[in-house]
Amino acid sequence: MKNNDFLSGYKKYNPTEEGYGDSWSWRKAFYQRLSPDEAKRILNEKDPYEILGIRHNATIEDIKKAYKREAMKWHPDRNPDNLEYATKRMQLINAAYCLLVK
Repeated sequence: MKNNDFLSGYKKYNPTEEGYGDSWSWRKAFYQRLSPDEAKRILNEKDPYEILGIRHNATIEDIKKAYKREAMKWHPDRNPDNLEYATKRMQLINAAYCLLVK
């Protein structure tokens, strides 16, 4: 079995058409964080601690646990019946996490 055989079933990302990225594109995008300015723009004066449901004196571990909990709860794949709200909520959750974890 060749190294790339497991990727053969995935659609490749094409910037001129709609498409899904390969696994490496998704992984790269996952590890990129929003800049603080972008995160503040998305949050629009909302409290990042409130979005994640944690206290202001939370530790880094608490922030990471809260992020994972909220991301699992509001991921669009888990909320197909309320896709628009789940997508907006995930944007807020990601922005809050990026702002709090520097």
